Amino acid sequence: MTTHATQPFEHDDNLQAFEQDGKILIAVVDQTYGKSADDDWENDREQFRVALEHEYDLRFEDGNVGPGADLPAFLTLLQTEAHVPIWMLVSAIFFAGKPLLENIEAWPKLAKKIRPLLKRPAFLNRQGAAVIAMEAIFTATMKKPDALQLLSYRIVHVGEPNDLSTMGRHTEIAEPLPTLYLGFVRHIFEIDADGVLFRVSVDGRETTILRITSE
Repeated sequence: MTTHATQPFEHDDNLQAFEQDGKILIAVVDQTYGKSADDDWENDREQFRVALEHEYDLRFEDGNVGPGADLPAFLTLLQTEAHVPIWMLVSAIFFAGKPLLENIEAWPKLAKKIRPLLKRPAFLNRQGAAVIAMEAIFTATMKKPDALQLLSYRIVHVGEPNDLSTMGRHTEIAEPLPTLYLGFVRHIFEIDADGVLFRVSVDGRETTILRITSE
């Protein structure tokens, strides 16, 4: 088996991998859950985890992304510095709500690395969701913007309405969630791309985008 040059996971209060220095966390849902007897599940689960590691050449840890209701998953931290060495700086500027004028090409590069992992049911942390949201904006504008700025970021529960057109404007940039909650929330971004305002919802593998009129 390949030896992965990964850094140790940091952990939240639920003893799960957490956002670490701006790294992108991907939680692939355990597709063996509920499909075998309890006596067999542990073995089936481990086989699935090992298969993920072989397929993506990444380290995966056991995890859970369902508070109050189990949603077993396997967690990995994308080694962003291997693909975009300045990603930590780019993401820090972005989530500080400052205009981003350089290294815009980092977003599509990372989107290409994340997309293969989303062929299965999966959830993303704040960093990963931002990359997928930006991918949607690049697609909508059909070009690489010259300037980007995060105007707001919020988290809504999956049970809440998902009509982007009825959501009010927001100004705060929320802190990252503990991993345990990722399976039950949607990430909502408001991003200015070359003066055009977009609202983007990222819910697991599902992305919805709306161009809105600035107020």
